[in-house]
Amino acid sequence: MAVIWPTLSRIKSPLTIICRRCGNQAVWPRDKAIISLGGHTQPHTIRAKLRCSRRGARGPEGLIETDAVL
Repeated sequence: MAVIWPTLSRIKSPLTIICRRCGNQAVWPRDKAIISLGGHTQPHTIRAKLRCSRRGARGPEGLIETDAVL
């Protein structure tokens, strides 16, 4: 059976973005997340596109966490 990876166009809630380095948190409405990051973006690639506005941490090092209801 094929695994279908979720995309931002399938989320049903706002996107929560948390910096693990400093605890900074942002909540983006679903529409803003889709416009800013692309509706076909997969969750594992979202973190690489984000940077903490307070400390500048980036996602590839595992410093940015995201959460949304699919």
